[in-house]
Amino acid sequence: KLERLESVCSNALFVSADKGTNILRLKDELIKRLKEDEPEETIVGDLVPYNGRVVMVVPVDFEAPKGRIILPQVQLIRDCLDHGIKSYVVRDSELESALSDMSGPDLVVTDSQAFKNVSRIVPRDIKLTSFSILFARYKGDLGTLVNGAMKVEELKDGDMVLISEACTHNYSHEDIGRVKIPMLLNKYTGKKIRYDFKMGSDFPENIEEYALVIHCGACMLNRKAMQTRIDMCTEKNVKITNYGVLLAYLNKILPRCLEIFKSTEKDSASSME
Repeated sequence: KLERLESVCSNALFVSADKGTNILRLKDELIKRLKEDEPEETIVGDLVPYNGRVVMVVPVDFEAPKGRIILPQVQLIRDCLDHGIKSYVVRDSELESALSDMSGPDLVVTDSQAFKNVSRIVPRDIKLTSFSILFARYKGDLGTLVNGAMKVEELKDGDMVLISEACTHNYSHEDIGRVKIPMLLNKYTGKKIRYDFKMGSDFPENIEEYALVIHCGACMLNRKAMQTRIDMCTEKNVKITNYGVLLAYLNKILPRCLEIFKSTEKDSASSME
């Protein structure tokens, strides 16, 4: 009977758990088909052409880990390699000199904390964005996170803002989530805002108690996990943004930082305005 079935169903893979037949072949076939069904995700591969140039601005400050660069920077370098894009890594202190060495890169990507200084250095005709904004699209929903930044204008005294960081790390007096963002937000709004801080997998179910959620770039989360957090906020009508989008908004350069995405089909132009 089995031989007859195999002759009739030539494209079928027959597996026996009892005899262990074709178990490995089944796993290989599942992996192959899953890869075929998954759309290719890229950070900048659809934004910068083959043989294009990306300058990455990586400040080496008190927060920078000694002897290495952080995961979003590593992932962007690898994405550039995968798509034949030339990448240049410089500190903000050498950025102006680096730009003078080349005839205009396709994109400058900066650490969000250096936005103000970098935006002054990079000529207006060169596209500029941040690692965190790139990850807003790569790991989640850029349009939703951009829209969430507008909630800043509606914050009132006593509002509770959640600052959520996907990784767990020792924080310092210069920590972007616990120190710099609250300080900048307080200064921008002039309001007495309350803050709640969550790290790792600790994402609250009572999300409706917050006026705004400010999330990190989510380099330690996969896309599905980050999208789940965005969906939780959306279902409860709570606005959510991320570090880079918010910092660009507070520095009044968000429209410029979104220009690089306008030519792609993934994000509608209306979400960028």
